[in-house]
Amino acid sequence: MTRFRSTPLRLSVMLIAVFTVFISVGLGIAYVIMHRALSTDIALRADQIIAEIRAIPDPEERLERTSEIATAADTSALLIRFEMNGKTIANVPSDLPVGIVTDDEIDLPEPLADSYLVRHANLETGWLTVASGRESLSELQETFIAILGFALLPALMLTSAIGIVVVRRTTARVEAIRGTLHALSEGDFAARVCAPHPDTDLGDISRDLDRMAEAQEAAVGALRQIGADIAHDLKTPIQRVAVRLERLGESDLPEPVRQHLDQASIETAQIIATFQSLLQIAQLEGGQGREAFTSVDLGALLEDMAEIYGPSAEDAGSTLTCSVSGPLPVSGDRHLLSRLVANLIENALRHAPGTEIELSLSGRMLTVRDGGPGIPAGQRDYVLRRLARLEASRSTPGSGLGLALVKAIADLHGADLTLGDAQPGMLVTVTFPG
Repeated sequence: MTRFRSTPLRLSVMLIAVFTVFISVGLGIAYVIMHRALSTDIALRADQIIAEIRAIPDPEERLERTSEIATAADTSALLIRFEMNGKTIANVPSDLPVGIVTDDEIDLPEPLADSYLVRHANLETGWLTVASGRESLSELQETFIAILGFALLPALMLTSAIGIVVVRRTTARVEAIRGTLHALSEGDFAARVCAPHPDTDLGDISRDLDRMAEAQEAAVGALRQIGADIAHDLKTPIQRVAVRLERLGESDLPEPVRQHLDQASIETAQIIATFQSLLQIAQLEGGQGREAFTSVDLGALLEDMAEIYGPSAEDAGSTLTCSVSGPLPVSGDRHLLSRLVANLIENALRHAPGTEIELSLSGRMLTVRDGGPGIPAGQRDYVLRRLARLEASRSTPGSGLGLALVKAIADLHGADLTLGDAQPGMLVTVTFPG
């Protein structure tokens, strides 16, 4: 059913159906016309013989002429019987009913047609029966069956084979275009159709799509570079401001001034952390860090993180549990993987305080489940973007980079990150490659 949704397939099936109907209707009309013509000719043949016998005035000559016709006639083409004054001239042993008579109704060892058209005529001096063979109609039917079997069916098979080839080639091009669009929508801006582009409408679409993807990749790359450059250029001056604020805090200042100074230090530290996260995400998206990959036991790492964050969960009124099926060695950076798990735990503590937070590792699947409000299905892709926050006012603490950093780390390690519904709460799943 899914394959039949393909437009090329539906068009091919439609064209083959139209071709079949057109040829079938044409053959049907030709058959009807020829059948009528032959039926008329068969009836005319019987009527001509009756008219010929009727035109002979002398009864004896009628008998003689009937005998000549019966002797010379091919029984598969003509059966005749004439009864007059107790005399019978016939090449058929019994009377035949008027209308169409099949060979099964005729008791005659001679070669017979499949059926006959029977005519009766009262000639005053006798009773004349003429049966004209309908063998030509049977031959016509066989001829049209032969045409159907040796012309139409091979033509349909050839047309269908050509249609299948065209559909497969067209479907492959459509699937390549669809796959590229899907990859681009998922954030893979390096995706291209990467297929031969013949001079067709699909070829034009493929070329336009590749050009659009190149432009989009260049634009996104430029934006990322601008963001990284801004973060890098502002990081050092802000760190200097933080150092100056720290030194100023060592001075003897009035309490109101100190309170403002402490608040400025907190805000400055948050700005530095935001810039640091932006830079790290840009570096991870650029592939930096793979050279430091080693074998990391993900099971042991998860247990260590649960032990580290256990007191923080208690302070927040939550419970943090950890379930590990066994050791799971993966190729990766232990520091980055720890940051991934830490961000997920902190995100659960921030948005689902007072609930149970479950860490688990089963097979190659790491999950973090909480009992909070969760994230609406339509916004789960949005929250994985940098600086994305569900709260429009952005009044709560946070920079909107936690889950974006988690995604960047997961992508660097070739893992699949999905956000789901824990009913209630949010379920984060990170599946590592085998």
